[in-house]
Amino acid sequence: MTSNLDPDARNSYRLITLAARLVQRRQDEALAPLGLTRAAVIALEGLSGGPLNQERLADAIRVQSQTLGRVLTRLEAAGQITRTRQASDRRQLKVELTEVGLAALEAARQAEVDAYPDDPDIGWSVLRDELAKFIRAAPASRNSGVVPFAPPQHRAGHERTPHGTQPSERSSRDRPVHDRKGHGPPAAGGLHGLDQSQ
Repeated sequence: MTSNLDPDARNSYRLITLAARLVQRRQDEALAPLGLTRAAVIALEGLSGGPLNQERLADAIRVQSQTLGRVLTRLEAAGQITRTRQASDRRQLKVELTEVGLAALEAARQAEVDAYPDDPDIGWSVLRDELAKFIRAAPASRNSGVVPFAPPQHRAGHERTPHGTQPSERSSRDRPVHDRKGHGPPAAGGLHGLDQSQ
């Protein structure tokens, strides 16, 4: 049986998967000294726009609430988040970053930026735009635990949002990403699920 897939598309796909593995390895190495995982950073990033209940946070970062709960338990034990019952609905938990969590997130952002390849010949904006097209065109996974995540920009307090929305309410593909030169880096976390890197 012959494949209709364009050889350029096949080779590009292989390069994307290889790049994702390399980026994830660099991120893991950068985050390990901080005692953080990619899953933890994704959850902390999801809270960077303000407190959310667990279900809304899970929806914002596109992961199952049960899977997220395990990550949040570890973050809470480390003092990086708090979970409190909401007065209006005692079944709902409000999840919020603490000062410790915010400091951990800032350290993680810097560690990730430091791990980006420092090559002036990389066309970050072109790479970002092409990868964004690829992600939009890729069919949704049947596994709802998979997170198509690109992090918010790594400049705390400077994230721009569309009119009337909070950072946590936007699609992950709308979140800008930047390196230390202001160009887009490889997407943190790739297409791997939160449950794969707890």
